[in-house]
Amino acid sequence: MEIYIISVSVFLAFFFFVFGVLYFLSRRKDPVRRRLKDLKEGEDIKDKDAKLSLTLLSDTEQAKGTRIWLAQAGYRGPSSVSNYYGARFLLAVVFGALGGLVSFYLHPQSTEIIALSGFLGLLIGVYIPTFWVAEKIRRRTMEMRLSVPSMLDLLVVCVEAGLSLNAAFQRIAEDTKDTHRILSHELQLVNKEILLGKSRADALRNLARRTGIDELRSLAVMLIQADKLGVSIADSLRVLADSLRIKRMQRAQEAAHKVSVKLVFPLVFLIFPELLVIILGPAAISIFKALSEMTK
Repeated sequence: MEIYIISVSVFLAFFFFVFGVLYFLSRRKDPVRRRLKDLKEGEDIKDKDAKLSLTLLSDTEQAKGTRIWLAQAGYRGPSSVSNYYGARFLLAVVFGALGGLVSFYLHPQSTEIIALSGFLGLLIGVYIPTFWVAEKIRRRTMEMRLSVPSMLDLLVVCVEAGLSLNAAFQRIAEDTKDTHRILSHELQLVNKEILLGKSRADALRNLARRTGIDELRSLAVMLIQADKLGVSIADSLRVLADSLRIKRMQRAQEAAHKVSVKLVFPLVFLIFPELLVIILGPAAISIFKALSEMTK
């Protein structure tokens, strides 16, 4: 029975692997994608990030949501969605087969344990790319949130000095490429989209969408409204910078207040037991000796 299970598992793993390779090759031959690639090459778009908006044209609604989610993690190539689903598929096959083989080696007589181990390995393989992307988004979001207030201060200085908003973005992107690398790259992408013919409003909306940060979404909305209403951009940026600085301080205070609550669990489960042993241990030994002498 176990030989049949192993044979079927190996056959399924090989079948799904071949199917995945053929699926990726067929996607490369898709006429829509070929046409989009020709259009992109004709327009001399060399940056992969600048291809994101063109690739969205041939995506379904689900693929658009996945592509935007991957873009927030920094994966913005034309094949990012197919690579993501391909990684989930291949890791599911590999971890499922490994789980079944390891369980067969340890428990060769238990079919239920082998099947359960293979199923658990499959689930682990499916969700590893999802956890990886989510962690990448968390790190990028944290880094950009720490960079936004400084960027806004520089933007206020540049605008008040007489630079246009696009020139200010370009200057800040060049000056902060070593200190705030991710946000500098996002500002460079905004300028590239404007150079490719997009309006400033669309470029700012794309900035807010591909980053997923509330601070940059507020910046985009404020700049778009300032352009429409004719309000002073410098004054609006100064107010927004002050509000974001206050929000960052409040976020730091909130994290500081959570520290005391988070320390309860390690104190109760890791530190207090050792203290009780150290403090009450000698007394317990003395009491045990005294009781043992009394019973003699």
